[in-house]
Amino acid sequence: KVAADLDETGLIVFIVCDTGEHYLTKFHSDEWMKEKLLLEPQRMTAGLIAETKNSGAPAELIFVTPNEIVSIALAKMNEAGVTQIPVLDDNRSVGSIRESRLLAKLLIDRDLLDSKVGDVMEASFPVLDVDTTLKDVKAKLQKSPAVLIEDFKRITGIITRSDVLDMQR
Repeated sequence: KVAADLDETGLIVFIVCDTGEHYLTKFHSDEWMKEKLLLEPQRMTAGLIAETKNSGAPAELIFVTPNEIVSIALAKMNEAGVTQIPVLDDNRSVGSIRESRLLAKLLIDRDLLDSKVGDVMEASFPVLDVDTTLKDVKAKLQKSPAVLIEDFKRITGIITRSDVLDMQR
């Protein structure tokens, strides 16, 4: 009846509530949609893990360069509350420092505190694309204590074994 009174440019808007259980906000909630099997669960990727980790790790990537002094690197790690840190040079992974191994070296030669990070660093953490699956992240973490996440050729984050364990609780 309303449409009969309108001209060609008229517009009618109506709302039909059916499976939204009478609440449009629920229909727009991703969690509700997944619950009702109307939306597929998001595939867990390295990028998503890095974004959502809740281990108390710093939000931005903490790293050192090969030319930094070891004592400064240890101070950075201590301040950030991390036990391992990547060594980056011009946004390329060139090595890593792990607190336990570095402390073992320092027990033998305390003068290493004044050395450059490049003189004491170990092998780099593997670098994975942001779209790498959780299964592949876990496989890499079997051999390495951490992996770096790369997005458009830029290292943007780190995932540790602890992060994956925290995520699965």
